[in-house]
Amino acid sequence: MDNNYLFNIVVLVFNKLNKDIEDYIETSLSEGLEVKLYVRGREGFGTGDVIPPEVKKNFNNQNTSGVLAVTDDAGAARELKKLGLAVTGYQAEGEPLTHFSVNYVVSELAMVEDDYFNLIYMRAHNIPLLIARTERTLIREMTVDDLPAMYELYSDEAVAKWVEPLYEYGKELEFTKAYIENVYSFYGYGLWLVFDRRTGELIGRAGISTREIDGEKRCELGYIIRGDRQRQGMGFEVSTAVMEYAADCLMIDELWLCIEKDNIASAGLGKKLGFTLYGSSVCDGKDCCLYRKKLIHNQ
Repeated sequence: MDNNYLFNIVVLVFNKLNKDIEDYIETSLSEGLEVKLYVRGREGFGTGDVIPPEVKKNFNNQNTSGVLAVTDDAGAARELKKLGLAVTGYQAEGEPLTHFSVNYVVSELAMVEDDYFNLIYMRAHNIPLLIARTERTLIREMTVDDLPAMYELYSDEAVAKWVEPLYEYGKELEFTKAYIENVYSFYGYGLWLVFDRRTGELIGRAGISTREIDGEKRCELGYIIRGDRQRQGMGFEVSTAVMEYAADCLMIDELWLCIEKDNIASAGLGKKLGFTLYGSSVCDGKDCCLYRKKLIHNQ
Protein backbone atom coordinates (compact mmCIF):
# COMPACT_ATOMS: atom_id res chain seq x y z
CA MET A 1 0.00 0.00 0.00
CA ASP A 2 1.26 3.50 -0.84
CA ASN A 3 2.14 5.86 2.00
CA ASN A 4 3.86 9.21 2.47
CA TYR A 5 6.80 7.98 4.52
CA LEU A 6 10.48 8.26 3.56
CA PHE A 7 11.18 5.05 5.48
CA ASN A 8 9.67 1.58 5.18
CA ILE A 9 10.74 -0.11 8.44
CA VAL A 10 9.81 0.91 11.98
CA VAL A 11 11.88 -0.56 14.82
CA LEU A 12 10.01 -0.37 18.13
CA VAL A 13 12.00 -0.94 21.33
CA PHE A 14 9.84 -0.71 24.44
CA ASN A 15 9.95 -1.58 28.11
CA LYS A 16 6.22 -2.25 27.97
CA LEU A 17 3.28 -1.90 25.62
CA ASN A 18 0.09 0.15 25.89
CA LYS A 19 -2.95 0.79 23.72
CA ASP A 20 -1.38 3.81 22.03
CA ILE A 21 1.56 1.70 20.86
CA GLU A 22 -0.72 -1.13 19.76
CA ASP A 23 -2.87 1.31 17.76
CA TYR A 24 0.26 2.73 16.14
CA ILE A 25 1.44 -0.75 15.16
CA GLU A 26 -1.92 -1.54 13.61
CA THR A 27 -1.94 1.73 11.66
CA SER A 28 1.66 1.30 10.48
CA LEU A 29 0.97 -2.19 9.18
CA SER A 30 -2.15 -1.00 7.37
CA GLU A 31 -0.04 1.70 5.69
CA GLY A 32 2.42 -0.85 4.37
CA LEU A 33 5.24 -0.32 6.84
CA GLU A 34 7.27 -3.24 8.15
CA VAL A 35 7.18 -3.25 11.96
CA LYS A 36 9.86 -4.88 14.10
CA LEU A 37 8.69 -4.96 17.73
CA TYR A 38 10.94 -5.68 20.70
CA VAL A 39 9.59 -5.66 24.25
CA ARG A 40 11.98 -5.98 27.18
CA GLY A 41 11.74 -9.33 28.90
CA ARG A 42 10.37 -11.12 25.87
CA GLU A 43 12.31 -13.58 23.73
CA GLY A 44 15.35 -11.95 22.11
CA PHE A 45 15.39 -8.90 24.40
CA GLY A 46 16.67 -9.68 27.87
CA THR A 47 16.24 -7.42 30.87
CA GLY A 48 19.99 -6.82 30.90
CA ASP A 49 20.18 -5.70 27.27
CA VAL A 50 20.29 -1.98 26.50
CA ILE A 51 18.95 -2.74 23.02
CA PRO A 52 17.96 -6.08 21.47
CA PRO A 53 21.06 -7.96 20.16
CA GLU A 54 19.23 -8.54 16.86
CA VAL A 55 18.91 -4.79 16.32
CA LYS A 56 22.59 -4.26 17.07
CA LYS A 57 23.46 -7.02 14.59
CA ASN A 58 21.16 -5.99 11.75
CA PHE A 59 21.45 -2.21 11.87
CA ASN A 60 24.62 -0.16 11.85
CA ASN A 61 25.97 3.00 10.26
CA GLN A 62 26.05 1.29 6.86
CA ASN A 63 22.57 -0.23 7.09
CA THR A 64 20.16 2.38 8.42
CA SER A 65 18.50 3.64 5.26
CA GLY A 66 14.72 3.42 5.34
CA VAL A 67 14.52 2.77 9.09
CA LEU A 68 12.89 4.77 11.91
CA ALA A 69 13.33 3.70 15.54
CA VAL A 70 10.98 4.53 18.41
CA THR A 71 11.72 3.75 22.06
CA ASP A 72 10.52 4.61 25.56
CA ASP A 73 13.96 3.93 27.06
CA ALA A 74 16.64 6.64 27.34
CA GLY A 75 19.53 4.16 27.21
CA ALA A 76 18.07 2.42 24.19
CA ALA A 77 17.57 5.76 22.43
CA ARG A 78 21.21 6.64 22.98
CA GLU A 79 22.45 3.30 21.62
CA LEU A 80 20.07 3.34 18.65
CA LYS A 81 21.32 6.80 17.76
CA LYS A 82 24.93 5.55 17.95
CA LEU A 83 24.03 2.93 15.34
CA GLY A 84 23.11 5.78 12.99
CA LEU A 85 19.36 5.23 13.14
CA ALA A 86 16.74 7.95 13.02
CA VAL A 87 15.36 7.85 16.57
CA THR A 88 12.51 9.42 18.46
CA GLY A 89 11.85 8.97 22.13
CA TYR A 90 8.39 8.01 23.34
CA GLN A 91 6.95 9.44 26.56
CA ALA A 92 3.91 7.40 27.52
CA GLU A 93 1.09 9.28 29.18
CA GLY A 94 1.09 8.85 32.95
CA GLU A 95 4.62 7.42 33.06
CA PRO A 96 7.54 9.10 34.92
CA LEU A 97 9.33 11.69 32.78
CA THR A 98 12.18 10.17 30.77
CA HIS A 99 15.19 12.35 29.92
CA PHE A 100 16.14 11.39 26.38
CA SER A 101 19.41 12.32 24.68
CA VAL A 102 17.74 12.55 21.25
CA ASN A 103 16.26 15.66 19.65
CA TYR A 104 12.72 14.38 19.18
CA VAL A 105 10.22 12.97 21.67
CA VAL A 106 6.56 12.14 21.02
CA SER A 107 3.80 11.29 23.48
CA GLU A 108 0.91 10.03 21.33
CA LEU A 109 2.18 7.86 18.50
CA ALA A 110 -1.19 7.44 16.87
CA MET A 111 -1.60 11.23 16.61
CA VAL A 112 1.80 12.06 15.09
CA GLU A 113 1.53 13.25 11.48
CA ASP A 114 3.49 11.59 8.68
CA ASP A 115 5.47 14.76 8.00
CA TYR A 116 6.83 14.86 11.55
CA PHE A 117 8.18 11.31 11.39
CA ASN A 118 9.63 12.14 7.98
CA LEU A 119 11.34 15.18 9.47
CA ILE A 120 12.97 13.02 12.17
CA TYR A 121 14.22 10.68 9.45
CA MET A 122 15.52 13.55 7.29
CA ARG A 123 17.40 15.15 10.18
CA ALA A 124 19.14 11.87 11.01
CA HIS A 125 20.22 11.35 7.41
CA ASN A 126 21.12 14.96 6.59
CA ILE A 127 18.40 15.27 3.96
CA PRO A 128 17.62 18.97 3.37
CA LEU A 129 14.04 20.06 3.87
CA LEU A 130 12.32 21.62 0.87
CA ILE A 131 10.80 24.87 2.13
CA ALA A 132 8.97 26.13 -0.94
CA ARG A 133 8.63 25.73 -4.67
CA THR A 134 7.86 28.98 -6.47
CA GLU A 135 7.27 29.60 -10.17
CA ARG A 136 10.97 30.06 -10.84
CA THR A 137 12.81 28.82 -7.75
CA LEU A 138 13.29 26.10 -5.19
CA ILE A 139 13.98 27.12 -1.60
CA ARG A 140 15.55 24.47 0.63
CA GLU A 141 17.85 23.98 3.58
CA MET A 142 21.57 24.02 2.90
CA THR A 143 23.94 21.06 3.15
CA VAL A 144 27.72 20.92 3.37
CA ASP A 145 27.73 19.88 -0.30
CA ASP A 146 26.44 23.35 -1.16
CA LEU A 147 29.52 25.14 0.15
CA PRO A 148 31.35 25.52 -3.21
CA ALA A 149 28.26 27.15 -4.73
CA MET A 150 27.85 29.35 -1.66
CA TYR A 151 31.41 30.68 -2.03
CA GLU A 152 30.61 31.55 -5.63
CA LEU A 153 27.41 33.31 -4.57
CA TYR A 154 29.17 35.33 -1.88
CA SER A 155 31.85 36.41 -4.35
CA ASP A 156 29.19 38.11 -6.47
CA GLU A 157 29.70 41.87 -6.23
CA ALA A 158 26.03 42.65 -5.67
CA VAL A 159 25.90 40.17 -2.78
CA ALA A 160 29.28 40.93 -1.21
CA LYS A 161 28.38 44.61 -0.88
CA TRP A 162 25.73 43.87 1.75
CA VAL A 163 26.74 40.66 3.56
CA GLU A 164 29.71 39.47 5.57
CA PRO A 165 32.00 37.03 3.71
CA LEU A 166 32.05 33.34 4.54
CA TYR A 167 34.80 31.94 6.75
CA GLU A 168 37.76 30.09 5.29
CA TYR A 169 36.63 26.66 4.13
CA GLY A 170 37.51 24.55 7.17
CA LYS A 171 35.85 26.94 9.61
CA GLU A 172 32.83 27.45 7.33
CA LEU A 173 32.40 23.67 7.04
CA GLU A 174 32.23 23.28 10.81
CA PHE A 175 29.96 26.33 11.11
CA THR A 176 27.59 24.89 8.51
CA LYS A 177 27.43 21.50 10.21
CA ALA A 178 26.64 23.16 13.55
CA TYR A 179 24.07 25.45 11.91
CA ILE A 180 22.22 22.51 10.37
CA GLU A 181 22.31 20.54 13.62
CA ASN A 182 21.41 23.38 15.99
CA VAL A 183 19.52 26.10 14.12
CA TYR A 184 17.43 24.11 11.64
CA SER A 185 16.69 21.37 14.16
CA PHE A 186 16.03 23.61 17.17
CA TYR A 187 14.15 26.54 15.62
CA GLY A 188 12.66 24.80 12.58
CA TYR A 189 13.83 27.72 10.46
CA GLY A 190 16.99 29.55 9.45
CA LEU A 191 18.63 30.93 6.34
CA TRP A 192 17.93 28.72 3.34
CA LEU A 193 19.24 28.49 -0.21
CA VAL A 194 17.44 29.65 -3.36
CA PHE A 195 17.94 27.69 -6.58
CA ASP A 196 16.82 28.37 -10.13
CA ARG A 197 14.25 25.67 -10.94
CA ARG A 198 15.29 25.49 -14.58
CA THR A 199 19.10 25.40 -14.26
CA GLY A 200 19.61 24.21 -10.68
CA GLU A 201 21.99 27.12 -10.01
CA LEU A 202 22.28 28.68 -6.58
CA ILE A 203 21.04 32.24 -7.06
CA GLY A 204 20.46 33.48 -3.54
CA ARG A 205 19.65 32.94 0.11
CA ALA A 206 16.51 33.74 2.03
CA GLY A 207 14.99 32.78 5.32
CA ILE A 208 14.36 33.69 8.92
CA SER A 209 16.79 34.42 11.72
CA THR A 210 16.40 35.55 15.32
CA ARG A 211 17.41 39.07 16.37
CA GLU A 212 16.89 40.96 19.64
CA ILE A 213 14.82 44.10 19.09
CA ASP A 214 13.52 46.25 21.97
CA GLY A 215 14.81 43.65 24.41
CA GLU A 216 12.81 40.81 22.83
CA LYS A 217 13.78 38.08 20.39
CA ARG A 218 12.13 38.73 17.02
CA CYS A 219 11.97 36.77 13.77
CA GLU A 220 13.81 38.61 11.01
CA LEU A 221 13.31 38.05 7.29
CA GLY A 222 16.50 38.02 5.24
CA TYR A 223 17.13 37.78 1.51
CA ILE A 224 19.97 38.14 -0.99
CA ILE A 225 19.76 37.54 -4.74
CA ARG A 226 22.67 37.20 -7.17
CA GLY A 227 23.34 40.37 -9.14
CA ASP A 228 22.40 39.04 -12.56
CA ARG A 229 19.02 37.85 -11.23
CA GLN A 230 18.05 41.11 -9.56
CA ARG A 231 15.42 43.50 -11.00
CA GLN A 232 13.42 40.51 -12.22
CA GLY A 233 10.97 40.24 -9.32
CA MET A 234 12.94 37.34 -7.89
CA GLY A 235 13.37 38.87 -4.43
CA PHE A 236 9.63 39.51 -4.17
CA GLU A 237 8.78 35.99 -5.36
CA VAL A 238 11.16 34.31 -2.92
CA SER A 239 10.37 36.53 0.06
CA THR A 240 6.62 36.05 -0.44
CA ALA A 241 7.10 32.28 -0.34
CA VAL A 242 9.18 32.56 2.85
CA MET A 243 6.53 34.73 4.51
CA GLU A 244 3.80 32.25 3.59
CA TYR A 245 5.87 29.40 5.04
CA ALA A 246 6.50 31.42 8.20
CA ALA A 247 2.81 32.12 8.67
CA ASP A 248 1.28 28.78 7.69
CA CYS A 249 3.93 26.21 8.65
CA LEU A 250 5.79 27.92 11.51
CA MET A 251 2.82 29.91 12.85
CA ILE A 252 4.95 33.05 13.15
CA ASP A 253 2.80 36.13 13.74
CA GLU A 254 5.22 38.89 12.80
CA LEU A 255 8.40 39.37 10.77
CA TRP A 256 10.98 42.13 10.92
CA LEU A 257 13.51 43.60 8.49
CA CYS A 258 16.80 45.21 9.50
CA ILE A 259 18.06 47.12 6.45
CA GLU A 260 21.11 49.34 6.14
CA LYS A 261 20.03 52.95 5.61
CA ASP A 262 21.73 53.25 2.22
CA ASN A 263 20.35 49.96 0.86
CA ILE A 264 17.59 51.66 -1.12
CA ALA A 265 16.72 48.59 -3.22
CA SER A 266 16.22 46.32 -0.20
CA ALA A 267 14.09 48.95 1.55
CA GLY A 268 11.99 49.28 -1.57
CA LEU A 269 11.44 45.53 -1.68
CA GLY A 270 10.49 45.50 1.99
CA LYS A 271 7.83 48.15 1.39
CA LYS A 272 6.53 46.26 -1.64
CA LEU A 273 6.22 43.17 0.58
CA GLY A 274 4.04 45.14 2.99
CA PHE A 275 6.56 46.02 5.70
CA THR A 276 6.20 49.38 7.44
CA LEU A 277 8.91 51.49 9.02
CA TYR A 278 9.21 50.95 12.77
CA GLY A 279 12.33 52.92 13.68
CA SER A 280 16.11 52.79 13.50
CA SER A 281 18.75 50.76 15.25
CA VAL A 282 22.32 49.54 15.03
CA CYS A 283 22.38 46.03 13.57
CA ASP A 284 25.70 44.20 13.44
CA GLY A 285 27.51 47.51 13.94
CA LYS A 286 25.72 49.30 11.08
CA ASP A 287 23.06 52.01 11.10
CA CYS A 288 19.83 50.38 9.96
CA CYS A 289 16.14 51.00 9.55
CA LEU A 290 13.75 48.55 11.18
CA TYR A 291 10.58 47.43 9.41
CA ARG A 292 7.88 45.03 10.55
CA LYS A 293 4.88 43.21 9.14
CA LYS A 294 2.04 41.27 10.75
CA LEU A 295 1.48 37.94 9.04
CA ILE A 296 -1.88 36.45 8.05
CA HIS A 297 -2.35 32.74 8.71
CA ASN A 298 -4.10 30.94 5.85
CA GLN A 299 -4.32 27.54 7.52
